[in-house]
Amino acid sequence: MSAASGLPKALADILEGTGFEIEAPETSKIFTNRDLAFEQIAIIGFDMDYTLAVYNQAELEALSIESTITKLIERGYPENLRRMSADPSFAVRGLMVDKKLGNIVKMDRHGYVGQAYHGRRKLPRSERKSLYRAQRLGRERARFAQVDTLFALPEVTVYAEVVERIDHEPKGFRGPPPSYAQAFEDVRASIDEAHRDGSIKDRIKAELDRYFVIDPKLGDTLHNFRSAGKRLFLLTNSFYPYTNAVLSRLLPGGGGRYRSWRDYFDWIIVGSMKPGFFTEGNAFQELTITGDYHGDPVPEPQRGRIYEGGNQLGLQAALGVHADQVLYVGDHIYGDIVRSKKSSGWRTALIVEDLEHDLAVQRSRRYVLEEIESLTHLRIKLTDEITAHRYLASVLARRTAQDLIDAGVHPSRAAAMLEDSRAQIRRRFDWLRKYEAETADTLERRIDEINAAFNPYWGSVFTARHDTSQFGAQVELYACLYTSRVTNFRYVSPVKYFHSPANWLPHWKRVAES
Repeated sequence: MSAASGLPKALADILEGTGFEIEAPETSKIFTNRDLAFEQIAIIGFDMDYTLAVYNQAELEALSIESTITKLIERGYPENLRRMSADPSFAVRGLMVDKKLGNIVKMDRHGYVGQAYHGRRKLPRSERKSLYRAQRLGRERARFAQVDTLFALPEVTVYAEVVERIDHEPKGFRGPPPSYAQAFEDVRASIDEAHRDGSIKDRIKAELDRYFVIDPKLGDTLHNFRSAGKRLFLLTNSFYPYTNAVLSRLLPGGGGRYRSWRDYFDWIIVGSMKPGFFTEGNAFQELTITGDYHGDPVPEPQRGRIYEGGNQLGLQAALGVHADQVLYVGDHIYGDIVRSKKSSGWRTALIVEDLEHDLAVQRSRRYVLEEIESLTHLRIKLTDEITAHRYLASVLARRTAQDLIDAGVHPSRAAAMLEDSRAQIRRRFDWLRKYEAETADTLERRIDEINAAFNPYWGSVFTARHDTSQFGAQVELYACLYTSRVTNFRYVSPVKYFHSPANWLPHWKRVAES
């Protein structure tokens, strides 16, 4: 609990941003996977798209789908794709596309496929298990594609519709319908082309307020970091014209210290080509504030200037601090977090916009979640006892009256005692099986209910079946911190120590609780 708890709201508002920590709302909390001393963080870097810049996802997806379909039709795809009824909830982060079979799947942390769709058709359990029972997905990189950014969701939605038309309307294509794998490559190429040629970004720049969520606390949050002595840098794959247009709206300049968005950052790097930025050695090309190239490429960026391209080693040298004194904040689990964590040694904070919805559902369905936990424990106990009784029944089936006589039972009672014991075990076994079936049925109904509240197709992005999802496992493995948006950091003191929860192995947890 914050030391400021109980203060009048007006006073708490005054204290916000002064370094005195204010308790955050539930959906604005920052979660910790690894201990991090914020006081020792000297430099904070930010991605732009879906990090500093929060998109209106529904509007962006509609635009992306429209632009992608236009490109596909130009390639010979069915004209009726324009009339597709896109459900924005169908695609979520953490899915994987099986390009060979035209399937979209969701896995748990161990690679087990718990849900799968072929196009828009949900695969029944028997079909799903026959396809994916014996393999861990993703190792065949040419076959599988990860869905790890919000930018990728429209391509999944469109791909599912294309698969439907390959299966059911093959004559709608100009020429033979493509394979599932070729269709995915065409969808991805079409959306990439729409981004490159301005079909998407030109329309976004023309209506910034339509496509972005304007957070009035963003400038204050960055100012708080700087006031605490931390230096900031921008590292984005977006090129300068788009970056300048977006951040000019989200961080409008004014009088005083911040005349433009550029004044918030000590280093600015656009067109960085992540994840290659962390593994390759491209030089930094300086830009003017109008976006023109200036001078020759250089190995290190200078403070207070704008650059395109570059590489992590050159930026690290320019920062002048140890790698573990840098915190990089981004939304891309691979391009921002995994690669920066593996290659740079930077500390990482993942922005997971989905978290707000996830926490809100947990709060509103907390009684259902508690019941699921209780029913799960009960089912485990029942299953263990059923197994024990099944084994006991098999042992008794092999025993004879003579065995009891040899153990000292009077011959006149041995046969009846054995039969009575068998009957007692059968009655108990039958009751346990009935009770377990009723418990399992109730548990499945509750799980279906809670999954539908998270997402009607996939449930929570952080869970799969009864375990952490593959996406959730990546968040846990690579993100030191994670939260729903950058402005949640305004609730955090610059000297806060983020403590990760204890994560014992099962045998150590028992020791700790004993």
